[in-house]
Amino acid sequence: MVSAANWYAVHTKPHKERSVEQYLRNRGIDTYLPVLSENRQSPRAATQRPFFSCYLFAQMNLDSVPLSSVNWAPGVNRVVCFGGQPAIVPENVLLWIRDRLAQIDPRDYHRGMPLLPGDRLRVSKGPLQGLEAIFDQRLSSSARARVFVEILGRLTACQIDLTDLERTEV
Repeated sequence: MVSAANWYAVHTKPHKERSVEQYLRNRGIDTYLPVLSENRQSPRAATQRPFFSCYLFAQMNLDSVPLSSVNWAPGVNRVVCFGGQPAIVPENVLLWIRDRLAQIDPRDYHRGMPLLPGDRLRVSKGPLQGLEAIFDQRLSSSARARVFVEILGRLTACQIDLTDLERTEV
């Protein structure tokens, strides 16, 4: 009986995600390297960088691809294991990651703060300093956003500079 191929997380050495991805692909192994585009003032200057530093995903049938052949591949630290067994990553998790990354505005990531509607933030400067905020959308100015803050018991829309917002601890 032949078992099915599963997705596994592969831990790479620093800055080796792309070379490991290419190595595995050259050996017929499907891979997924989640990346975010960084907009550097123009679309031509956009670059892509791994979303998970030192990680990528590989779809393998471990009955036909020996685990040691991946663990000893150039640039690989190891396939992520729990209790000595390779940890299977459910395909729906990878689909969720793909969908989530497709929603992120590259301009936000360049500032180090990818934002999606509903994200919880804290106002760090200005007259609303200390209030919790819920991100709604970016405004036409790339440096401003519309957020909702609770004032007098109700949510009120406000426009705030992105630099005046910070992530809340969850």
